[in-house]
Amino acid sequence: MITGIVVVCLAIVVLNLLDRHVIEEAAARNVHAEFLRAASSVSRFIGKSGDIRDIDALKEAFADIFELRPGIRHLSVFEITPTSGKLIFSSDPVAAQPALSERERTEIAAGRSVAQLDISTEDRAWLITAPVMVDGRIVGALRGRFSLWKYDGLIKQEGQLAKDVGIGAVLVTCLVFLALIRIKVHGPVRQLIRAMHQAEAGDLTTLAPVTGPSDLREVAGQFNRMLERVRNAIAEKERLLREVRGFNDMLMTKIAETREELQRTTHLLVEARVKTERTQTLAALGELSAVVAHELGNPLNAISGHLQLLAKEPNSPARQRHLSIIQSEITRMVCIIRHILDSTRMQVRTAPVDLNRVVQEVMTLIFPNLPGRRIVMKAELAPVLPLIAGDQRALHSVMFNLATNAVQAMPCGGELHIRTERVFRGAIEGHVILAGGGDLAVDAVRLTVADTGQGIEPEHLARIAEPFFTTRQSDGGTGLGLAICQRVLSSLGCRLVVQSRIGQGTTFVVDLPIWKASDAEEGVE
Repeated sequence: MITGIVVVCLAIVVLNLLDRHVIEEAAARNVHAEFLRAASSVSRFIGKSGDIRDIDALKEAFADIFELRPGIRHLSVFEITPTSGKLIFSSDPVAAQPALSERERTEIAAGRSVAQLDISTEDRAWLITAPVMVDGRIVGALRGRFSLWKYDGLIKQEGQLAKDVGIGAVLVTCLVFLALIRIKVHGPVRQLIRAMHQAEAGDLTTLAPVTGPSDLREVAGQFNRMLERVRNAIAEKERLLREVRGFNDMLMTKIAETREELQRTTHLLVEARVKTERTQTLAALGELSAVVAHELGNPLNAISGHLQLLAKEPNSPARQRHLSIIQSEITRMVCIIRHILDSTRMQVRTAPVDLNRVVQEVMTLIFPNLPGRRIVMKAELAPVLPLIAGDQRALHSVMFNLATNAVQAMPCGGELHIRTERVFRGAIEGHVILAGGGDLAVDAVRLTVADTGQGIEPEHLARIAEPFFTTRQSDGGTGLGLAICQRVLSSLGCRLVVQSRIGQGTTFVVDLPIWKASDAEEGVE
């Protein structure tokens, strides 16, 4: 529709331009013809008077011209001589030029008129200079301004008519196009929209009618093909959903059966593990009992035999000898028992210890094995630390056990973080294994060993320091590392706290007492 309107408007503009051009051409011809007749009239008046300088005759001629031709303005008469063309008389002496130009004088002398369109003012006009002839001889020139107001009015009327016709043509064109659009487009579009609404409501069986212009027919055909594809897709989806539901039901049944089997297997494994731990403990106790029975059996048998001899010979001279033997065997049993106790006891002697040096020694020992386990070790050792009160050998064992446990807790790799620092009134959150002395709450040196491993189950935190308790029996764990650490740190008066989250890692925090000059070096069991 817009294209049609543009075409109509362009046609009207072109016609208007053509009409204006035709009117302009006709106006130019008519003005020239009228002015030439006015020049002829002046020639007659001059011919009657016999002198071009007769002002009265010129005034009468001008009055006659102005009356008959109201479009002519400002008439002037010039005398033509071989050397000049000066002004003789003008109806507007102020605006009139004193003489003709060389070009105008040449053209007039040749018997031709000169015309120029003046559009410098709103009143457009032709400035025309025509020859004045008396008895076939050019004696002067008539110059005048011929206004085009009558033709401009006609052009305006034609323009307004063109506008009115254009508006009417545009309105008619719009009405025709609207009627065609309503018949050829709106109807098929409404039917297509109705089919879309029905499809949106779930009715995929209603097809859109393939009518109207070619574009609409193409859209309707595409819509119908899309509905067909949607119907096929829905049918395929329902079939797949039925299959998935069947697979899901079967899978849920298998999962339930597997869960039950797994629970039974887990229960059996737990029972077997408990029995195995009990068997191992009993075997260790049995082995220890056998050693104790063997070591103590012989002295006891000897003591029993000598006691029987003393009973039979109360006043025998050999009494003192039997008593000496009994005393010797009792002393041997005491030594055996003391030896057994000493084998399970760690001797700790308090002395000033550089904790950073102990940490660096342990880091040097364990570092070569870390790259193969994909473990990155990061150390943050305080540059200035006071000496701590401890046993360097025992603390080396504690540090080594904590670092080894951290490495073993990261079978798939991770980060081992070791930090030393001095703390003042440093509180610790987590599970407290050792509370430590009161001095630790004021000033202490803190050792932190953290890993990003598997973490410790909450129910196991309370038992990790028990002898023989371990969660890594399959990896060769003995359950003695943290028990030894607890015994050493307890002997030194340290605080031991553990923080752990499943899947995020474990952190052991040890607060150690600071060495004081007044501390005496003494062995502590």
